[in-house]
Amino acid sequence: MAPASETPYIRAMKRRTLITALAALPFAGFGSAAAAQDQVLVEVSKYLNQLRTIQGRFTQVNSDGSQSTGQYYLARPGLIRFEYDGGKAMVIADGINVGVLDAKSNAGAQKYPLSATPLRFLLRDQIDLTERNLSRGASSQNGQTSVVLQDPKAPKDGTMTLLFSNKPPALKQWTVTEKTGAKTIVRLDTLERASGLSRGMFSIEAAARKMGIRS
Repeated sequence: MAPASETPYIRAMKRRTLITALAALPFAGFGSAAAAQDQVLVEVSKYLNQLRTIQGRFTQVNSDGSQSTGQYYLARPGLIRFEYDGGKAMVIADGINVGVLDAKSNAGAQKYPLSATPLRFLLRDQIDLTERNLSRGASSQNGQTSVVLQDPKAPKDGTMTLLFSNKPPALKQWTVTEKTGAKTIVRLDTLERASGLSRGMFSIEAAARKMGIRS
């Protein structure tokens, strides 16, 4: 049994922290030096709400320095699929649960509530980073804007930091920092609008069957 101090998020991901990659879509720009923090959060929320169906490549840098790469598919609200290169691991959010699939493990598919992972911030139908006490801070410097998020009701889950370029607006990096201080960094490689993403792509059970994993 995992220690009581571990969150479902930490237990689920171990070396493969839950991640997402978001597309760079045209927007009015944010992050001027004079912008107040609340206005930055409003602008970032507007930008993120443009992201409905996207796909692309990601590189994940784990806390031990190891790296993994793969392909992601995102369809808001609630759906995301991460395919790690090699075909041996996958993470899927089906709108209710997040499934962690590892063909090298005998444990079968592991499921955790989507509401217990940082993905809940980015897979909402409507994203509002000005929500009370959700943001721990937003700042702009050197042509970049960063926003630090933490659930005030679950501070033990750690923080998620979104890093954007300002002109043009684009999410460049996503960092999850656990309570222990361990960090997982996601760098965005390629990204594009997606079309024709079927609901079946986000079935944990179907993916588990295809990989020969108990669901």
